[in-house]
Amino acid sequence: MTTYEPEGNRAPVARPQRYGSRSGTSRAVGAPSAALERAASWERGYVVKDFRRIGIVVIIALALLAASGVILNIFER
Repeated sequence: MTTYEPEGNRAPVARPQRYGSRSGTSRAVGAPSAALERAASWERGYVVKDFRRIGIVVIIALALLAASGVILNIFER
């Protein structure tokens, strides 16, 4: 035999969000915890290092482009 629960006794099913966006204001209240501050600090450091690396790559690429233009100009003479 199968027993059935009445409609009112079932817990509501939480549906996963389709997209990461959420409307409304922030739900966090109070001061952030020390662990959250450390994680945020680590993340900021990582992003700064990442932008620095990207900047270095862009500078090297521009320097190679300029050098190749000069070298090709010398060889064409």
